[in-house]
Formats: sequence, C-alpha cells, structure tokens
Amino acid sequence: MKIYTVNEILAKLKNCIEYKLPFSHIRFGDGGIKLLHALYYNDLKQLLEISKREGISLEKITYVCELWGYYARRADYIDTPEVYYSGEFWPRLRSTTKQISNKTLERLLMWPELYYNFEFDNNNFCNPESNYLMILKNSKFNLLNLIKDKKVCLITAKPDVRATFSKYGFNIDIVPIVSHYQNHYKTSFAKTVEFIKACSKEYDFWMVAAGELGRLYTGIIKENGGRAVDIGFVVEFWNGSNLHSRLKLFMERNPDNYMELVLTEEGKKYERFI
Repeated sequence: MKIYTVNEILAKLKNCIEYKLPFSHIRFGDGGIKLLHALYYNDLKQLLEISKREGISLEKITYVCELWGYYARRADYIDTPEVYYSGEFWPRLRSTTKQISNKTLERLLMWPELYYNFEFDNNNFCNPESNYLMILKNSKFNLLNLIKDKKVCLITAKPDVRATFSKYGFNIDIVPIVSHYQNHYKTSFAKTVEFIKACSKEYDFWMVAAGELGRLYTGIIKENGGRAVDIGFVVEFWNGSNLHSRLKLFMERNPDNYMELVLTEEGKKYERFI
C-alpha cells in the first residue's frame, strides 16, 4: 500500500493551484472511524454522543456518511490509520504516557472493512496526521509557503485565528461556523454550502477545520471546481493552543516560527517517511 508523503500532496496541490484544477484532501481520522463503526453496528450510545458533539441529528447521520463515501471516492487523497501499524510512522498514542484504548485500537484496525462497507473506493492514501505534517518546517516548502501571496479561505469555528494570520503577514478570508455542541448541521451547514457553491473558484485554495461535516465541505469545494485541504485541529494550534498530547513526543512548535512545527529527536526517526 502506498501512503503519499506530504511533499507529494503539496506538490499536487501547488500544481492544481497553478492550473486551476479541482483538488480535495479529506481526513477521517479515528473520529470518522468511530462514527462509521457506530452506524454500521448500530451502536446507539456512540451515535448519540457523536450527534450531540458534532451537531448532526440522528436522522441525518446515515445521509452524512453516504456523502462521505461519495466525496471520498472523488478525493485526491483520503487518510488511512494503517500508517500507525506499518513501522514507518510513529504509533497512535492517547498522550505522551498513555496508549489508545483497546476499543479505539479495535476500531482503527477495522478500517478496511469500514471503508469497504461505506464505499470509500479510493487508494490514494495519506497520513491521518498530514494536517500537522503539512506545517512542518521543510527544506522544500510547506502549507505556510503556499498560503503566502495566495487568496485563501478558511472554514472554522475559531474565527479569531485571523489575528495570528495577520500578525505573520497572511491575509485570509474566514467563513465562521458554530463550535461543538451547537447544532452545526442546523445552524451553519446550509449557509456554508451556499457560500462554497457561490465562491469556490474565487480562491486559490480553501482550508477546512469543521469536524465531521467538514469532510463534506471539502468534497463540495472540489465538486464546485475549488481546491481544499482538511487542516482540522491545526487551527487550534495556530490560535495558541498547545499541540495535542499524542503528538508531543514527535513534534513541537518551531521557536523561530509560531505557526510552524519541527520534529523532535524522536520524531526525526520517521522523517524519511513523512
């Protein structure tokens, strides 16, 4: 199985920007895996938890997951948890001192079955952590290099991240959405989709940080001729939050560039596979 590197992904995105070709990068991560598993095996307790947090009513979850499959099949890259078990990337941890739960491990290892059942028929795989890996200091270029002098739109529940971008010389537009537990589907989804359809091609590319529904936004952007990258919790990092505890053994904030990451000594062991 080939796992595309960050350099390969960004090189394709750069080419798509230059030639105005549609592009999408969609990550499902362990959150997506848990939702697929809960729906397929009718785990009502898990579905209720996800429904409340992500703001997707129970009656809409099947519809959302069907659309996940539709957009996954058409994406340029989708992620796979297989990288955690290949020996070529660091393991999936819960924190610097804790392993993930057996329940989460069991579900992650079921990814081929779940992807098959929901028709994620796409073999262009990337790393689930590719959002963070895209902002690593790199000898070639990273996502921050691509943002420079480009017209970029960000979909996020953290619109105050604009201050960080402005401080470091970036000018981006923001489409604000509601946060967790605020009924995302009912409150923000329709108007966000409407904006995407009207403006998708007006931007060099989009960044999406919008949870489970964000994967639909990314797909819709490509469907309407735009280019989109799923950056997820990178927005929180840019907004001043600490790096997620599962990553702290391997990456840290670049002391010379607040918006960028560098590998730790432990992380450097995997550098050639990133």
